[in-house]
Amino acid sequence: PKAERILLAKRTFKQMGRTLMEIPYVFMANQEDLMSCVEIQGEELLQEALTENKGVFLAAAHISNWELMGLIPSILGYKSSSLYRPLNQAPLERFTLVSRTRFGSQMFSRKEKLRWLFKALKDNHCIGVAIDQHMGAGNGVRVPFLGHLASTTQLPVPFVQRNKTPLVGMALIRQNNEFKFILKFWRIQPPEIVGDKARDEAVVMTAVCKSFDKVINSTPEQWLWMHRRWRAVETDEAMTQVVHGAP
Repeated sequence: PKAERILLAKRTFKQMGRTLMEIPYVFMANQEDLMSCVEIQGEELLQEALTENKGVFLAAAHISNWELMGLIPSILGYKSSSLYRPLNQAPLERFTLVSRTRFGSQMFSRKEKLRWLFKALKDNHCIGVAIDQHMGAGNGVRVPFLGHLASTTQLPVPFVQRNKTPLVGMALIRQNNEFKFILKFWRIQPPEIVGDKARDEAVVMTAVCKSFDKVINSTPEQWLWMHRRWRAVETDEAMTQVVHGAP
């Protein structure tokens, strides 16, 4: 109903404002202060996945304070690496990169070749992958996200196909509108791999995205609705006619 949508939109913008105001603190606080505000649930599932010595793809979404979430694996002592999009302002880019890597995490620009990824997985790293970002024209695989087709990264799929690299979901949930959070980990079991590139990309990434439905629906105001996640649908006139309720 429209009244509920308006209320959700207001709550979402409040959450965004709260998160933006917290980021300078997150970027400068020490690990003890940060972790005193975070409860961890399901860490044993991540540890179990790492015992396979194939690395782990940590699938994540922009829920509550995503910058804090990105720091936690390295704070907990796990070797971690992730892709990122460089910022346009050079001084801000330098500050952000230093802040994101100060506990040992490695960041690699999207402009770089992926040779680092093979080495990181061989060294049993956790590889952070944002699954809720639009991949742009001609990129990604179209799979349902919150019930609507969206262009989604397929980065983990070749490694799940060939090496059975484990997939683990990760989400940081704010508690009571305070700087208190629960970080949840869960294991994502992909469907059977058959060796068909297009089919495997679709079923694996559908399973990954589907695993976030429950956590986003339970606290919808904490997800980054401002990002145009469904541009793959919005720009395809034929698709908007068959996808009910496409944004």
